[in-house]
Order: sequence, then structure tokens, then C-alpha cells
Amino acid sequence: MRTVLLIIAAGLSIALYRMLSRGGKTFTYGRTQTISFLTDGSEHVVQGTENGSIIITSKTVLIDGLAYIHKPSPNEQLQALLDYDENGLRSVRIILPNGEKQYFVDRNGK
Repeated sequence: MRTVLLIIAAGLSIALYRMLSRGGKTFTYGRTQTISFLTDGSEHVVQGTENGSIIITSKTVLIDGLAYIHKPSPNEQLQALLDYDENGLRSVRIILPNGEKQYFVDRNGK
């Protein structure tokens, strides 16, 4: 049993090291917005005050450890959109089956 747990811990350590060593740029977010597209064509918007981290790599966006593709290969689906303005990254939008969730970059810490 101890050997199995050591193997699992080693595997998780390697996965975490690979995820963190991708050389991405790190941001924090302090506000979210979820937009649900309803069947009648209208939108339902919910504002939130969540906190977390965003890591942008060359191909993926990691939000609180979950990876989303923002530069897909021909056989991959786009999962995230990066929104920039004159001050840099403004937000990251994650495409959901019936809407999207937007994470707003916290610029107060800069």
C-alpha cells in the first residue's frame, strides 16, 4: 500500500512540476461574470466576486489549475478567449456549452 501511495505522489509531483514549468505569465482575478444563453435568445448574467489565479502559456490558460486551450491545433476546439485592452490583459473568457464565464484580471495589485 505504501508503495502505491509513493508512486501516486511521484506521479502527481511530476505533473505539477510540468504544469508550473511551462513558463507562463501569472495573473490574479477578483471578479467573474457568467453569461448563460437562454433558449428564447436572451442572456442571463450573474456577477461574482471569486478570487484565484490565471496562468497563460503559449497554448493554454490555467485557471485555478484547470487547463483551457486558447490557441488550438487544427484538431482541437477553442476553449478560451483572451481579451486585451490598452493596459494589457483585461479578462479571460471560458466557452461553456450554453454560455461563457469571464474572469476579470485584478489590476489593483499592480
